[in-house]
Amino acid sequence: MTTVNDLPVIYENALQDKAQREVLRTKPPLIRFWDGDWQLRGICAGEVSANFTWMLNESGTGVIVLPYEHHLSQWAISRTRTTQNIHITVDKDGARWDGRLSKAVVKQDEYGVTTVEMSFLHSYEELKHICVWANPLLPAALQIPQHFILAGPSVSSLKLALFLNVLRLETSLWALPDNPLDVSEWFDLDMSNWSIVVKPHDLLADSSVWTLLNSRFKMFHDLAKDTLATAQLMITTRRWLVGDPAPWPGANLRNGALVVDIVDKSGFTTGTSEGGSVLDGLVYTAQVYTEDYLGTTRNILPDPNTDEYQQPGWLGTLSKAPWVIFRPDRNTGVQTSSFTITPFTDVQILTGGHSPEQVNAGVKQALTSAGQLAGGLLQIATAGLGDWSAIGGQLAETWLYPGFKDTLLAWVSYKDPMRAAQAGWSHYYEHFQDGADDAYSLNSLTALSSALWATRSFYSHELTVADGQPYFIGDQGHGHFFLGDRVGATVHGMNPDEIYIDQVTQLELAWARDQTPAWQITIGTNQEVEEPLVKSMRKIDEIKSTMHDLGVKINFD
Repeated sequence: MTTVNDLPVIYENALQDKAQREVLRTKPPLIRFWDGDWQLRGICAGEVSANFTWMLNESGTGVIVLPYEHHLSQWAISRTRTTQNIHITVDKDGARWDGRLSKAVVKQDEYGVTTVEMSFLHSYEELKHICVWANPLLPAALQIPQHFILAGPSVSSLKLALFLNVLRLETSLWALPDNPLDVSEWFDLDMSNWSIVVKPHDLLADSSVWTLLNSRFKMFHDLAKDTLATAQLMITTRRWLVGDPAPWPGANLRNGALVVDIVDKSGFTTGTSEGGSVLDGLVYTAQVYTEDYLGTTRNILPDPNTDEYQQPGWLGTLSKAPWVIFRPDRNTGVQTSSFTITPFTDVQILTGGHSPEQVNAGVKQALTSAGQLAGGLLQIATAGLGDWSAIGGQLAETWLYPGFKDTLLAWVSYKDPMRAAQAGWSHYYEHFQDGADDAYSLNSLTALSSALWATRSFYSHELTVADGQPYFIGDQGHGHFFLGDRVGATVHGMNPDEIYIDQVTQLELAWARDQTPAWQITIGTNQEVEEPLVKSMRKIDEIKSTMHDLGVKINFD
């Protein structure tokens, strides 16, 4: 039982915790450079400036500027390195940013000061370079069946698709290994030497939204992005280094192995809050699919129990009951803010372009039979002079079929009744979604779902906040929230009691020689706040993916 006499001791302990957290918050990040084999090349200090970005289900970027005379600068620009790849890890507040060098630029300013600016891509980029084969267990020359099709819970399905193709790459089942003379690289089922590993997952305990994966040599990122967005899942990629806790019991990994996991930090379908007010509290809901499995509706849930919040010293936030709320005020840690509201657009989705093969075959057969019948009648009328039946069938196939091909069941249209009811009398009508190719196929169902998500109503809230005022940003239990967690915020100038809650979709850590590390966070989708170059690159990736599905080769270089 705590009494008044205990208050001085409690207050003193609180001051000590506050001082310790202040030291940790202002502590510089640990920056380490690694070569292509993940051998440590040096711990970095003395950088001019740096900034590193975490992005939800996307490759963040990192930039560090070093003096030209720095020993790591000299190593990075050397052409005599034994391995050409350069890797970096940045550890701060339990979070780790790791990635590979994309370019190094030697710069000289007007004062004659020379620096080396190194740009990195986050390790998530690895998933954009893994192709999901139609059959990852067979060689490229024999791909049966034509498509990789997998239905099941989203987490398990995506992990299995990735694992099978990592297995294909790491075991050299049908491809020549990096060192053909090393017998251990042939049929190597020991993950202790794999550069990428997928964290094991319990299928029976997977409660994520079901999905239907359909790939014909799509890149894993392209295959997964729609499912991840619809189910509000998050892919985590983190390099395992010697000295780190094991990513799962019994794991035996090589230093630098990339551990890939898919987690549900949103509570989107199991129960969470998307908003509420300061006066009335948060409204807890669960998203459930409509009868057509294309839209979702909200179910109101009772307030959940949150025992973790009652534990002294516990850091974190729970998706079922997010408690971190930023309120722009001069007495809070919010420094700048930008709130964007984007309403939904079209109420009807159109996709397709080609009829199913069976339908086209039936149309062709019907026209050919009709031509043969007409030719047969002509043959009877001409008393058997010439094989008019065969000629009629050939003419029908040659001249009539091209005009009737891809006309029956070639397009599919879906109208969202809830959007139509909410939009009002005047609204945008149709949105065409490419990438489906065949109508009334698995691809068309995925395209419809993707289009509804792309044209949905959403908001984004970009905040620049001071770390530790009052919430700490950090991962692995070192902060109150991190990437993918649900947090809330009020909007300056709007109803001060209204709370908007969504996932943290982007985090940026930046500092310089004369600045302490500072965090910038983005709440909600980052589609409207991303830089034009990033948006352009994302669009190019989408076009390349679509052209790849259609079998069209385009050089974007």
